[in-house]
Amino acid sequence: MFRKSCILLPTDFSPYALHAMKYALAMAKTYEGRVHFLHVIDEALVSGGHAHGLWLTKGDADALVESMKEHAESRLALLTQTAEQEGVKGASFTVVGKPHDEILNHVRDHGSNLVVLATHGRSGFDHMVFGSVAEKVVRQSPVPVLCIKHPEHEFVSDEDLSLNIQRILFPTDFSPFAEKALPFAVSLCREFQAKLVLFHANELSVALPEFMPDAALTIGTTMEATARDALDRMKNSIEGVEVEIASVTGVPHREICRLVEKLPLDLIVMPTHGRSGIGHILFGSVAEKVVRLARCPVFTIRPEWEGPEPRAD
Repeated sequence: MFRKSCILLPTDFSPYALHAMKYALAMAKTYEGRVHFLHVIDEALVSGGHAHGLWLTKGDADALVESMKEHAESRLALLTQTAEQEGVKGASFTVVGKPHDEILNHVRDHGSNLVVLATHGRSGFDHMVFGSVAEKVVRQSPVPVLCIKHPEHEFVSDEDLSLNIQRILFPTDFSPFAEKALPFAVSLCREFQAKLVLFHANELSVALPEFMPDAALTIGTTMEATARDALDRMKNSIEGVEVEIASVTGVPHREICRLVEKLPLDLIVMPTHGRSGIGHILFGSVAEKVVRLARCPVFTIRPEWEGPEPRAD
């Protein structure tokens, strides 16, 4: 699926980012790709001559940026060397700007086909680089984003960086948007001979259980039956993959994360936004919450993505 791809790994050199590097290298080894290591010096740190609570002259600010660049480039060189020791071609980039903007600019300018991103971490200069940055990248990236949080359930071997994906969760709201993203999850399952879990969370109005408990029970039961019928139809339309279905009533992102705790799931695949048949938003912010909270890697994808276009090295 990602054969000969350019994989982008933004890094702030934190333990979280170094952990995500393992996934980037594993994907590159599996798909004969290459890795771009990107470090963004947050312009907010030195804008207006202000840095770490200190007011600096323009000359001092420029000198600080150059020092930060040199420090980053030396550390990036070590990461590139590590990649080459694993048989993966690497390249490093240091830029100054807004982290999420520069990550997205690199995707567009360098033809990255996949972003591997730690969901939080702090740089050696003690400023937050990920967290909200990851959510912005997930929301806006034109290519798939593999979000890694540590510690969590792992599907990469520490010994040889091989991928071992046995069960993939695909949450759906049955919208055409989500339907377009399903082939991506199915393709991954076929590639790794993994099981696919189709999941839907029926979200009731917050007021119903408290003020109309009987109606909530009836509506909830009807919604679950309808959801299971739709999941069964989806299951029957998929060939060559072992499929399980699950449907519950509850807040979508919470139920998705709860299912991760119950089942041995290796990966969640989610479209980055969409709407349910009853008109409320299921994805969008839900995907970002799952990225932040789920205890396993999360692949987010825009359904309009048509697959990577291999580029010459």
